[in-house]
Amino acid sequence: MLLPKKYSGSLISYFSNKVKQQGGINLAQGLPGFSPPEQLVTELKKSFPQSIHQYAPGYGIDELRQYAANELNSSNITKDNILITNGGTEAISLLYLYLYKQHNKDLKVLSISPVYETYSQLPNIYNNDFVEFFAEPDFSIDLNKLENTIEKNNINLFFLASPANPLGKTYDKNLILNILQICNKNNVTIVFDIVYKHLFKDEPPFYPFDALSNKVFFADSFSKQFSITGWRLGYLVAHKSILSDIAAIHDYTGLSSPHPLQIALGSFVTKYPTVAKQYMKDLRQKITSNISMAEKSLNKAGYKCYPADAGFFVWAKIPETETDGFDFAVNLYEKSKVAVIPGEHFGRNWKNFIRINIAHPTELLEKALELITKS
Repeated sequence: MLLPKKYSGSLISYFSNKVKQQGGINLAQGLPGFSPPEQLVTELKKSFPQSIHQYAPGYGIDELRQYAANELNSSNITKDNILITNGGTEAISLLYLYLYKQHNKDLKVLSISPVYETYSQLPNIYNNDFVEFFAEPDFSIDLNKLENTIEKNNINLFFLASPANPLGKTYDKNLILNILQICNKNNVTIVFDIVYKHLFKDEPPFYPFDALSNKVFFADSFSKQFSITGWRLGYLVAHKSILSDIAAIHDYTGLSSPHPLQIALGSFVTKYPTVAKQYMKDLRQKITSNISMAEKSLNKAGYKCYPADAGFFVWAKIPETETDGFDFAVNLYEKSKVAVIPGEHFGRNWKNFIRINIAHPTELLEKALELITKS
């Protein structure tokens, strides 16, 4: 067996590092297997001869902050609400540290299961309570049950990803507004993780940008939409009245995101807005096609996929002949050199599930699916 059951780190990192060190196909990590836009790479090359090899402005360069604000298309959000961060993960981490201080270290956190690792591990790192909220069998949300859980556990911080990771579920407008109302009623801060906002199958997701306040935040990233996860460029959207307090924490932790990478991306989206939009459209089409292909292949082979409507992932229950997603993932890599993530990484009830990243060229994904279904 590749690792002990009590391995304490991220299984996403563990299986991904196996591929990086020993070879194979990485369907474990949420990285896109596509090349960035050619013009973006060109702008990166142009950035290096410039005198931008020192710290960037702490809030991020204006071109990138303005682009982020424009993308959200809300009269309630300007570049003055935007803090450029080292990926979406740092945006969430900075906010967590800010709230940790505001609540005298007593955060009580909730997220919908299956839970993306950052939402559960930040409370673990800071020794705070974390509550895993379980949806109905069809993954719908019982609002009465949700409110009762919030009240019973004195929740004061709620992470909500839409589209969700690993589930691939997008929550509709009415549900989000009802959740927002519950949070307001119970004095709960809500953080919307919107990093997959461009990668939808049918209709774009709804986000309550007009509700931005000292209790409502948004975390986003440029990484997924332009296939540049290694650049680590994301941003936090916060109310102007407190963004400076969060930026002050950023000064003493990350300080600034890499200046040349900000310049390259800012230049690209400014010079080539049409190319940027077309790239995201093409990426969305690839993702949609790959989701359908993966679900069809896996369902035919005895898996049971939850129908994903957005994002990079397919969430699948392993065949009845298998009893443990962890053992399945380990054996799959040993036999076929295909890395996936066992469902238990996302919550205690998901032992018989796996998460598969479908954001890869069709030929590579077809090969990986063949290896998975024949293992």
